[in-house]
Parts: sequence; C-alpha cells; structure tokens
Amino acid sequence: MAKEAPVAQTSKRGPSGLLKTYLVAYNFASLAGWAYVLFLALAQIARSGTYQNVFEATWPVLIVVQTTALFEIVHALLGWVRTPLMTTVMQVFSRIFLVWAVNYPFPQVHSHWSYTTMVVSWSIAECVRYAYYATNLASSVPAIVTWARYTFFLVLYPTGISSELIMIYQSLPYVKAAWGDLYYYIYIAVILLYAPGSPVMYNHMRIQRKKYLKGSSKKTN
Repeated sequence: MAKEAPVAQTSKRGPSGLLKTYLVAYNFASLAGWAYVLFLALAQIARSGTYQNVFEATWPVLIVVQTTALFEIVHALLGWVRTPLMTTVMQVFSRIFLVWAVNYPFPQVHSHWSYTTMVVSWSIAECVRYAYYATNLASSVPAIVTWARYTFFLVLYPTGISSELIMIYQSLPYVKAAWGDLYYYIYIAVILLYAPGSPVMYNHMRIQRKKYLKGSSKKTN
C-alpha cells in the first residue's frame, strides 16, 4: 500500500540534540535516495522510449532505499516518532512485500508496466514526504511542500496502490508454480487485505489535507 507513515515528528515540541540530527540526516538521505530512483526511472524512459527496462535501471537503488524504511519501524517502536507502531508496520511491510516477495523472486514480472507506475508513484510520494519531514525538523516547511504533501496523494495513492495490486496479481502464476498452493493463497489474501486498508489510509490523508491546508491558508491570510 502507498506508504504515508510520518517519520519526523516525535512530540509536540519535537526532538532535540543528537536525535534531531539523526532524524534530519535520515530524512534528507531518504529524500536523496528516492529522488535518484525517480531520476533513473524517468531517464531510462526518456532514453529508450519504453518502460520495459525501468526495472534494470532502478532496482539496485530501489531495493536499498525501500529496505532502509525498516528503520521507521524502529523509530516508532522507540517512540522517536508519533506515528502508531502497527500503522507503521503495515505500511512499511506492504512495500517490503512488493520488493522482496514479488519482484526479488520473480523476474518474470519486471517488464510489466505496473512496475514503472509503481516506482514512479512511490518515488514522487516519498520525495514529497521526506522533504516535508526533513524541513519540518530542520526549520520550517515551505508552503509548496505542505501543499504537495497533502495534494499529490490524491493521484499517487490510486496509481501506487493499483500498481501494487497488479504486480502481485501478475506474480500469482509464478508463485503457484514455484512454491505451491499455500503461498498462492497467501498472496491472494494479501491482495484482499488492500480492500479494507486502502480506503482507511486514503480517507486519513483527506482529513489531514483539510486540516493542514486550511491551517496554511489561515497563516497566509
């Protein structure tokens, strides 16, 4: 599922000292990583005129930047961020599942167009998200970043989630052939879990959009 777990807010007053330095560095490093993934994807499409080789161009970097998101579970577990632990676990592991349980073991799905739309959606969403939290920690969030944070999801959630579902669906025949019926039905169960989870996250962001964009407009008036 599209991931929107906050990674920078720790309390009403925010972190200080070494913790703040670490979180700022983590967010800026993650921003740089996802920006590079986005650049690689778009550059490959522009150079070749097709989406079919985007996997080869992005995978070595994607697998690193997405896997390091596991640190966000640690952040939540230690109370360094305000996001609920279980929410973070679900959001992070949905992405980890796509990386390690779909794309890593099944190269047959790499050339499908849904990989490209998934990666581009992830990259844009994460660039905005990490920029928001990094600037929030370092100083203050530029208005354009706040607007992007609570506007881009209107498109990126549907494109990202639908791409994830298509990727899992594409992997099903290969799962069954390689690992048998048990794992085949587990993967189907994962697809079904998107039904209750996705609307909840989308509606949560809509509520946050009303809250934060309304607050931003008041400050500028």
